Amino acid sequence: MKGRAVLWGFVVVVIVNVWITYAGYVLHSYSLNITNFSIALLSLFLCLLIGNRTWKRFRPASALTQAELFTILIMGLVGSIIPSRGLTGIFLGALASPYYLATPENRWAEFLHDSIPGWMVPPNTGGAMQWLFEGLPEGMPIPWGLWMMPLLWWCLLIGAGFLVCASIVVILRRQWAEHERLVYPLLHPVVDLATDGQEGRPSLLRNRLFWTGFAISGGIISWNIINYFNPTVPRINMSPNAGLFYFADYFPPLLTHINTYTIGFGYFVNLEVLFSLWFFHLFLLAQNAVFRRMGFYFGSNHKGGGAYSDPVIQWQCAGALFAFVIVGLYVGRRHLKDTFRKAFRGDATVEDGDEFMSYRAAVFCLIGGLAFIVGWLMQSGMELRMIALFLPAALITYIALAKFVCESGTLYISAPISPQDFALQVFGSRSFSASSITATAFSSCLSWTLFTTPLSMGAKLADTVRGNKRRLFWAVWLALVTGLAVNIALTIYYGYTYGAYNFYDYPFVRYAPSAFDNAVTTLQDPYETSWPRIAFFGIGAAFVSFLMLMRYRFPAWPFHPAGFIVATTSILHEILSLFIVWSFKAIVTRVGGVALYRRFRPLFIGIIVGRAFGVTLSFVVDTLFFPGQGHYVHGWV
Repeated sequence: MKGRAVLWGFVVVVIVNVWITYAGYVLHSYSLNITNFSIALLSLFLCLLIGNRTWKRFRPASALTQAELFTILIMGLVGSIIPSRGLTGIFLGALASPYYLATPENRWAEFLHDSIPGWMVPPNTGGAMQWLFEGLPEGMPIPWGLWMMPLLWWCLLIGAGFLVCASIVVILRRQWAEHERLVYPLLHPVVDLATDGQEGRPSLLRNRLFWTGFAISGGIISWNIINYFNPTVPRINMSPNAGLFYFADYFPPLLTHINTYTIGFGYFVNLEVLFSLWFFHLFLLAQNAVFRRMGFYFGSNHKGGGAYSDPVIQWQCAGALFAFVIVGLYVGRRHLKDTFRKAFRGDATVEDGDEFMSYRAAVFCLIGGLAFIVGWLMQSGMELRMIALFLPAALITYIALAKFVCESGTLYISAPISPQDFALQVFGSRSFSASSITATAFSSCLSWTLFTTPLSMGAKLADTVRGNKRRLFWAVWLALVTGLAVNIALTIYYGYTYGAYNFYDYPFVRYAPSAFDNAVTTLQDPYETSWPRIAFFGIGAAFVSFLMLMRYRFPAWPFHPAGFIVATTSILHEILSLFIVWSFKAIVTRVGGVALYRRFRPLFIGIIVGRAFGVTLSFVVDTLFFPGQGHYVHGWV
């Protein structure tokens, strides 16, 4: 790994963070990093590929190599999940909200303020938080000093979480990539793009199917851009029937969004996974309808109960998620045994030279990182009893979601329930103090789930990078630090310059207040252990264990457990798109087998590239002609 690759990776991380933050907070256009593969990163990486190939024609000896390109991409994967909805938008909103947004109606001052440690959030001294949300008066300097102490402690917590996630990825990489042979579908298109034409003219550019896909995906957005200037020009609607399709009474509606980004990547996902995702979504909608018809439901306990978040469904899927991870760890017990034998005994027969860290470093970093997190949470007010259940639940969730993405290539994914809600429902909120509930609300505003996914994909890409992988690990750390520094500074600057109220951004302005409102409701109306939820948790665990057993015993078993676990989480927005790509791929493989499947790969790579082109073009048009009035072209649809 050469230093210039790290330098280019640094530049990519900076540009991606500035681009995503500006597009969301100032331009008011769209969320460029709402998916597990940021379209901003993809667009920038494509520009880098084009520039590198152009340079290679004139100076081939100094062009970036494939390994260097993948090093840049690995750094970009980590850096691109930090802005806005990824990380900083949520936790900075949590730091800024508690005092300024407190009102007599929400009663935060009465229930929460006494439980917030002084080092945890910046004070509203001199109206500092007021000016963050409303914009500074002209001539007044940004009060950076008030932010330094809270940001230091939160960044240390983020760093510890990142270290824990990196350690987990190192420990599990060989089991996933070599023993279970996960396919990492999100990487296939970019690897094809990066490796295509290494020895000559890119074959994709001479493939009609590639340009057909590009024209379909990019053409839709390009046509809709005309509507920006002339509203009488009809838009191409990607949400048929207003985005909703009703089956019958008691059934929640099926969301009918068509997302070309999902369709493009979905072609590289195994058929059984695609089938399971849409099948189990319909299965759980039907179950929801039956329970509604019977009048069967849980008490609110302040969470869930919506059309797609019925607690019965949520807790079934949560039990399935836990069982999926625990059974998976049991299946990989031999590898885990080798890993810990290498860590504690230095067993020379166990090879770890191709990992980001040695197994010894990974195990001890995992222990040290967890110890720091436990201490941090205790100082924030969280009781050890809560931590003892919340933290393992969080780790299981992180492992599960990362494995789902590596196996299923899902761009949009979330957990059925949060680790915080799991701990509260199991123990009962009545048994916890106000400080513990308050600390739990803050912890919900910081998700390390995001780290395990890009690190897992990065570890897979690292297989193509020759040389010392340990240096690559430090490059990944540089990406994290750079992304955090750039995005925190930019977010605070934009807040004081334009007013955070004008961000129109869910993570910063609305997510944190909703977490604090839930904490107040929990303190006002405490509840005991929810045994019905635990019962359905067990039912879900048993069901997915059965699915895993059948999949192990019968190779042709068509149901993948991941489909059941995440079928009614945020992936529900993509069900129609997944059904479309499953139908197409099923026909292709049935008619022409693997050969015909490979012939159609350029079509779907073209769809992905066309989407990136269209989104980038829309950003440029919004920047030039519609500043502050951007148009939504990329997100759930």
